[in-house]
Amino acid sequence: MKYSIFVIPVEPLFGKLRKIIESLAEKYDGPFFPPHMTVLGDISSDLGEIKKKSLKVSSRMDPINLTLGQVSFSTTYFQSVFVRVESTAELLDLNLDLKKEFEMENNVFMPHISLLYGVDDMRLREKIASDIKIARFSFRADRLIIVPVDGNPHGWKSGLEIPFGVKI
Repeated sequence: MKYSIFVIPVEPLFGKLRKIIESLAEKYDGPFFPPHMTVLGDISSDLGEIKKKSLKVSSRMDPINLTLGQVSFSTTYFQSVFVRVESTAELLDLNLDLKKEFEMENNVFMPHISLLYGVDDMRLREKIASDIKIARFSFRADRLIIVPVDGNPHGWKSGLEIPFGVKI
């Protein structure tokens, strides 16, 4: 089983992004998935070990203020169309601390919330991204969510929640 560690936007942003994702998935025959920002993915470990390591990192964290940036697109399936999340030192430290704890490579972390998966045509991705208007919106992240991510993204459900700042 593979797991990812997400940050989930709070309401009302969660509902707004969910509507955009649902609409795009329906219009472009893509999968539906819940709005989320992956802080660390592709974790191959048992849930107990993931919880233990995530608690170790989250216990040192205070809530983080995150702000949405521009809507963009890329060449990868899971980043067909997305809204960037502005980088902050706290967010990048969180990613680096998790990578260190899980002994994972320090690959590039581009904070974002995907809006559409799986459209192959780059020009269409570009057009979709340019048509989406999302106001600059800030939200407070105060927990990590550990989610099993094997299989269809539609099946990704909120999993184990680990609040920031809980001393272990």
